[in-house]
Amino acid sequence: MQEENGNADDRSYAALGDRVTGILEAAEQAAAEIREEASKLAADLEREGRAEAERLKLQLTSEAHDLREEADSYARDMRLAVEAYATQHRRQAEEEARTVVAAAEKESANMREATEQTVRQVEADVRRRQEELRGEVRLLEHRKREALERLREIAAAVQDVLPADESLARDLQPQTRG
Repeated sequence: MQEENGNADDRSYAALGDRVTGILEAAEQAAAEIREEASKLAADLEREGRAEAERLKLQLTSEAHDLREEADSYARDMRLAVEAYATQHRRQAEEEARTVVAAAEKESANMREATEQTVRQVEADVRRRQEELRGEVRLLEHRKREALERLREIAAAVQDVLPADESLARDLQPQTRG
């Protein structure tokens, strides 16, 4: 029985060995399948990763391009707004300058008219005063002539009354003080 036991044991060890070998072979095969599956999965993941990376790259590039275009558009709009503001400000300044110039020209014209009016008034006053003075001079000359005429009449009357003596004529002449 021992032999039988020994044989049975050998067979059971051999069967056990065959089983272990079968299990190991199955494990190796499973491991190979898992490796193959993992390789496929890794290749799929790598492909998906590259595709996702390319998609993200394109998306980010597109977003960057869109942002650049938006920034350019904003800069253009700001430049146009600044130019419009500057144009409006320049127009306002020009309008203010025209208003100031017009006011200055009007004031100048008013001052010139007032000055011309004053000059005309002064000239009229001067002419009137000259006429008054001429009249006064004529009146004074007339009075002087009348006074001289009266003095001559008085001198003639006095000469008729007085003797013709030259000493009296000398006495009546004005004396100069020396």
